[in-house]
Amino acid sequence: MAITLEPDRIVINFLKNNISDVNTSRSGEWIYPDFPRAESLGDAQFPRIGVTLLSESSEAMGIYDNTQQETISIQIDVVTKKDLLFNVTTTDEALGTMSSSVNTTRLSYGTIPNTITNIKHGGVAFGTVTMVDTDADFGTPAVDEVEWSYSTGRLNFNAADIVSYDGEALTSTSVVALEGKKLCQYLARKIVLTFKNNWRTDETFKGLHNPKKLNNIPIPFDEEYGLFRQTLEYSIGGFNAGEGI
Repeated sequence: MAITLEPDRIVINFLKNNISDVNTSRSGEWIYPDFPRAESLGDAQFPRIGVTLLSESSEAMGIYDNTQQETISIQIDVVTKKDLLFNVTTTDEALGTMSSSVNTTRLSYGTIPNTITNIKHGGVAFGTVTMVDTDADFGTPAVDEVEWSYSTGRLNFNAADIVSYDGEALTSTSVVALEGKKLCQYLARKIVLTFKNNWRTDETFKGLHNPKKLNNIPIPFDEEYGLFRQTLEYSIGGFNAGEGI
C-alpha cells in the first residue's frame, strides 16, 4: 500500500486520533508539523507536540520491482511550560484481575494518581480507599478496604477480599495532577503506548507499519522560556513514500 500523504502528516493524524489534549480549555490544534515555536506561544497554547520528518531511505522490493520499501525516521517533540498545571481524570482504568493465587501487590497504577475517586471489583466500589506514603507503610486493611501507595501506585487488599473477589476485574477512577517535567513524561509515554498498541488497527496509520522506538530523551530545562521538553525518535516502515502527493 503506497503512502498517499507525507509520513509526518500520517503520524500527526494518528496521534490526534489517539491522544487526548489535557488542556481542556481550548479546542482545535495542538499537534503540529515541525518543532513548536515556543517564543511566540502564550500559556494557553501549551502543551504542544511537534512532529518532524528527519529522513527517508529505501530499497527496491526486487530486482525488477519498482516498489520501494521505505525506512522513515520521525522526531516527535513534547513541549510543556513551567507552572501550568492540568488535572487529568482517568475513568474506569483497568488495573488487573484479583487473584488468590498470586501476590496482588503487583497490581498498580500505570501513572500514579494524586487522588482516587474509587477502586472497583467487578464494577462494585470498595467502601474505603486509604493512601499510604510508601509500600513499607502497608498494614492489614479491613474487609472492603484497599490501601494504595503514593510512591509506587501499588495496591494492598484484605486477605478475605482477595478470596471473595478472586477472578474479578479491578478498575479505578482517579485524578492525576500534571505539570512541567511530569506532564512531558506523561505525554511521551502516551505516544509510546499509542504506537505500540494501535498502529495495526487505526485507519489513520495506514500506509505505515512497524514503528520502532529508537530514542526517548528528556531535554534539559529551558530557563529562558520556562519550557520542559522530551524528544522521541521513531523508525517506521512504509512503501513508496509520498506517491499520492
